[in-house]
Formats: sequence, C-alpha cells, structure tokens
Amino acid sequence: MKTIIKIQFLILAAVLMISNSCTKDFTSMNTNPDSPTVVPATNVFLKATTSVIGTLYGERLDIYYAGSYAGQTAAIGLGDYEYRVDINNSMWRSMYTAMTYFVDAARLAQSEGNTNLYAAAMTMKAFAAQQTTDIWGRVPYSEAFRMSEGIIYPKYDTQQEIYTAILKELKDAADMFNNGTGALGAGDWMYKGNIVKWKKFCNSVRLRVAMRMSNVDEATAKSVVAEILNNPSTYPVITENADNAYFWWPGVSPDQEPWFQRMGALDGKKKDQYRTNAVMVNALKDNNDPRLPVYVDKNKYGNYNGYRFYYGQTRDTLNNGNNVSFIADRFGNDPKGFSPLLNAAEVNFFIAEARQRSFVAGDAKEAYEAGITQSMLENSIGSSAIAAYLAQPEIAWNGGTTPNIKKIALQNWLAIFKQSVEAWSESRRTDVPLMTSVSENYAQKHNRPPFRMAYADEEKSLNTHFPVEVTESDIFWGTQVWWDTRKGIQ
Repeated sequence: MKTIIKIQFLILAAVLMISNSCTKDFTSMNTNPDSPTVVPATNVFLKATTSVIGTLYGERLDIYYAGSYAGQTAAIGLGDYEYRVDINNSMWRSMYTAMTYFVDAARLAQSEGNTNLYAAAMTMKAFAAQQTTDIWGRVPYSEAFRMSEGIIYPKYDTQQEIYTAILKELKDAADMFNNGTGALGAGDWMYKGNIVKWKKFCNSVRLRVAMRMSNVDEATAKSVVAEILNNPSTYPVITENADNAYFWWPGVSPDQEPWFQRMGALDGKKKDQYRTNAVMVNALKDNNDPRLPVYVDKNKYGNYNGYRFYYGQTRDTLNNGNNVSFIADRFGNDPKGFSPLLNAAEVNFFIAEARQRSFVAGDAKEAYEAGITQSMLENSIGSSAIAAYLAQPEIAWNGGTTPNIKKIALQNWLAIFKQSVEAWSESRRTDVPLMTSVSENYAQKHNRPPFRMAYADEEKSLNTHFPVEVTESDIFWGTQVWWDTRKGIQ
C-alpha cells in the first residue's frame, strides 16, 4: 500500500506541475508537440484497464493460482498451491495500482465534463474492487486512494462494507450512463465507445455482486436483484454474447493475449507446464459435454485427462506430461485472443438462480437453458448438439438426481472458464463442483482448496491498520471470506 501511495503522489504531483505551468501567455511556439502537457482521461483509462486485465487474466494468477484453486487448470511438475512473497506482493500492488489509475481517470474525466467516461472508470474500479476483496477478504477501500487528504495508512474495511460501497458506486454509474454525455475515446478497447454495452456491463457486475453476497445478506441481495431485473429498460444486463465484456487483444507484441504469451505454440507443438484440471475435464466428460474439445486437447494417447490433486499426485503417472491434456487453442493459443471479464452465460445463470430462489418472478428453467445455450454458442457448438446436451438426464431441468440449484451452479462454473478468480469465488460460494482433494502438501490437513490468498507481506509490515484478527492457516486457509458460508470445511 505504501508503494500505491507513492504512485498516486507522483501522478498527482505531475498533474499539479502541469496545471501550474500552463498560462495564457504560452503560445504554440512554446509548446513541444512531442511532450503533451495534459494527459487525456481516456489514455489513463486504457492504462488502468490493461493493468487490471494483465493481473487478473495473466498466467500467474489466472492459470496457476486461482485456476488451480477453482479446479480448472493446473501446473504439471509442480501442481501445488505455490506461495511466493514477491509475486504475492506484486499482485496486491498491481490491483491497487489499477484502481488508482481508474480513480485518476474518473477525476480527469470529471474535469473534462465527460460523464460517460467517468461512469466507465467507476464501473471498472468497482469491478476491480470486487475481484480484489474476493481474493483477499478484508482490504483497504474507503480510505484508499486518499493520500491527498493525509491518509497514509488506510484502514481495512470489512467485506460487507466494501460490497455496500461497490453496489452504490455501480448504481451511481448506471444512473450516470442513463443521462451521460461524452465519448469514451480511444482508450476504450473493450466496447469501442458503445455506451449501451457499458451500461449492460455495469448492471451485470452489480447483479454479480448481489448474487455473490446472497447467502450471507439475502435481504440486500434480493432488493438489488429485484431493482435490476424488474427494470430492464433502466437497468439492462448482458444476456447475449454480442454484449460480452471481453477484452480482445491486438495480437502484436507486447499487446498479445496473456495466456498465449505464456503457452502459445502456433506450430501446434505445445510444451508448457500449464494444463487442464481433472475436476473440469471430468465434469465435461460426465455429461458428454460438446465443449470438451473446445476447452481441452487430447493427450498424447488420444484421451482427455486432467491433472489430479491429492496426496500422491506427484507419483501418479496419469499426472505426467504425456498424460495431462493441454488447454485447447480457443483459450490459450491465439495472440489475438480474449480476456473475459463477464459473459452472457454467467448473467443468465444468475437470473436463473434468482428466479429459482424467488428473488424475482420468472421462469428459472428458461434462464438456465439460455445460459447453457449462450455458452455453447460462443464456443461454436451447433444447435443439434446443444439440444442433445440439454436432454442429458443430469443436465435437463428437473431431470436426474441433481437439484436444479446445483445444476445452475455447475453450469455457471463451466461457462466462466478463463475467469479463474470468478470460478474460484463461485466454487467457494456454492461448493459446486464439490472438491475435496487438494494439493499434496496440504492434503492431510484440508478438505477444500484454498479459502483466500495470503496478504502481501509488505502490507503486513507497512500498514499499521493491518487486520491481525484475520487468521491465515497454512498460508491459504484460516478465516473464510465473508460470503463463504460453507460449514465443516477446513
């Protein structure tokens, strides 16, 4: 956090120096066109966006850490829940740096009179804040980004306080979009200035936040969900893939999709240690899921096989390089690929859950099948294969022995492959899919994957408001995050 404060101070100092040096007496002859004196808000917005995406969807957090915790990816040869002080410090700093940039983008947008860009910056700040608190639990928020007010050591807010603040920020941004003015400019690489899509993204993130907290504060969640879903003209959400919040990379170094940068092998000779996880591979295989070859490559012997976590995993021949399947091309082998912030399938599944739990009126089955269909379509699955999948006993609504609410949870988890923090969060919220086997180093002590990331060591030593009451057991366990209401887990 001390590093973040320094960064914010330098940005503020630079802006103040610029504003103080500009006077009416300066003419074009005094201006160097190669040294701009004003940083456009849209430029800062792009810097913030690439910063948060590079962290959340980069290989270390998205594939190795959260992907492993979520049961979707793994690293052969290591296959562990690794903890490295420098990387953990870096991830913490990166998330706060990105949020600081969004705060600065919003401030600059406000000075430009651009309310749409202000709303977009605050939407992304709230999005990043939810991901941050879901990773670590209690974090600084209400007093963060306020160094100019003399706050050097910001207090740690509870997750309930952070979620309350995020919900308000997203509602304010949504209302601002409804009456907003101004273009988002060249810095909007995600939606290319389409305000309607930004509005849908903003409301969809608010819906996600509400559903995430629904097991621990149902009254608030129900109120927010009803306000959004009962007022589609005012608060539209993403329900079609055309509106997916996907950041498509230009594909030219250094702006290549992060998974490709680590795993890319356009010659087809994949060698990277990052592979698929047995939990996901088995979930796809169990119900003849047509997404299997889109998510997973066959191994050297023509089979689909994911890495298995358990005590004895490093001695299991099925966990070696020849036997564990690579991640398929759509997700990890395209320099112009995508980083997914939120998709239509996820929103439809939240709608299905909200209806099934009577938060709002409506046909839960319809929303559930719409979620599956949207996920299939974005993965280029044809209509006949979709129909066959929907008819599978444990997939069909009211079919088989699996409760409908668990079907929704599993399908949501499958549909957000590559959104690893989100998949990890959903598995912690719902305990679906049930994962009782953990990495070998912890298999005799714990019956679930990690509960949370450990706090950055530099934060523990520098911030006098560090919450010592939060227990960290074996680095990744101990105190569960606020909305994780599971019982009997360790």
